[in-house]
Amino acid sequence: MQQLGDVLAKPGFQKAAANLGWLLAERAVRLVLGAIVGFYVARHLGPTRLGALSYCLALVTLGTSVVSLGMDAVLKRELLQTPDRVSELLASGAVLRLLAGLAVLSVLLGTVLTGVMGTGEESRLLVILGLTLFQPALLVPDLWLQANLQSKYSVWAQTGALAVGAALRIYLIQTDAPLTAFAWAVVIESVLVAVGINLLARWAGLGFSWLGARGAAMRRLMADSWLLMFAGLAIVLYMKIDEVMLRVLAGPAAVGVYSAATRLSEIWYFLPVALASSLLPALLRARERGAGDYRVRLQQYYDLNAAVGYALSIPIALAAPWLVRVTYGEAFASAGPILAVHIWSSIFVFIGVARGQWLVNERLQVFYLWATVTGAIVNIALNFYLIPRWGGLGAAYATVVAYAVAGWLMSYFHPAVRDTAGMQARALLIPFRAFGYLRRT
Repeated sequence: MQQLGDVLAKPGFQKAAANLGWLLAERAVRLVLGAIVGFYVARHLGPTRLGALSYCLALVTLGTSVVSLGMDAVLKRELLQTPDRVSELLASGAVLRLLAGLAVLSVLLGTVLTGVMGTGEESRLLVILGLTLFQPALLVPDLWLQANLQSKYSVWAQTGALAVGAALRIYLIQTDAPLTAFAWAVVIESVLVAVGINLLARWAGLGFSWLGARGAAMRRLMADSWLLMFAGLAIVLYMKIDEVMLRVLAGPAAVGVYSAATRLSEIWYFLPVALASSLLPALLRARERGAGDYRVRLQQYYDLNAAVGYALSIPIALAAPWLVRVTYGEAFASAGPILAVHIWSSIFVFIGVARGQWLVNERLQVFYLWATVTGAIVNIALNFYLIPRWGGLGAAYATVVAYAVAGWLMSYFHPAVRDTAGMQARALLIPFRAFGYLRRT
């Protein structure tokens, strides 16, 4: 207990805990406000119209993963290691993302003009939602806030934008607005988040100008992150390809039911990202102290992520039919079994995100790309086989298997990562090892 008290008393731990607390508070507000309004929107739109909107959001999300350039972890690492270059790094990252946003939006508009992306209404939705592709360029100050454990400012901005967006959606429901209006609500909320984070980051002490971008810094950032960009695309691909393939193979109504189920499980995916943002400085300090301490901290990091994943998956899987009826109503009752299966992917998401942070620290981006591309291929192949037979439930099974392959099993196929695979396996056994933690405390 004395050792535990010493750890809790450390300023670094307290700052990380406070940062994590703010991130959890933001997600709690999002869960209560955004999710409830989201359930209200789903009930109003019904499976078919919700499916059309979700399909278009999935396609734009794929584009956003490219625009982000896989730069988040790299930029945060560089900001921590070279704090004297903050303005140059952030400006260079922002310019790169702006150029990527213009390129991806051009491709999206070109595909819309060909008419191959869906119905006329879906094409209009894609054009509107495509404006959010510029948000990653505007959000680089948020990486500075995360690196300096000042996520409370980001939380303020996101919570304010969420409240405005929720009020707007309620108004749209009350006035029976067209589906395109709900797409505009997404755009407005994204603009408010970007403006709020930029203003609050400057208030917190950040000073940078887009004119500070330098070619050398841009080239270095791209050299370190381009593999992560493709890895990020692969991650989003096997997270969102289900909805795209369901739209093609089963129709928009199937997408609506499936997206209703996955919202109840994916809403928790912020937790491993929040843990990574808050614990990264401590992990880097442990790495500097030596391999032994670093290994201990990594195992604890994996154990924590797995424990949180189990704590979410078990009760949600058991209560899935009830949760779906309460949140969406009888029209979405078939989403219950899908949620009961899909929620188990959370465990592999959690330990996969934890491993991803370690891979960035060790500069093993090539393996990260290899693992995520393999997961995407597995997911697509299983979807082709399972969706025609079981619809959304088949897509859920494909997702769980793909996440397990990409987030854990692929670790065994690289010599430098094989030891980490063992740590992840030990973390997956945390329900049977929890007594050891309790006995030590």
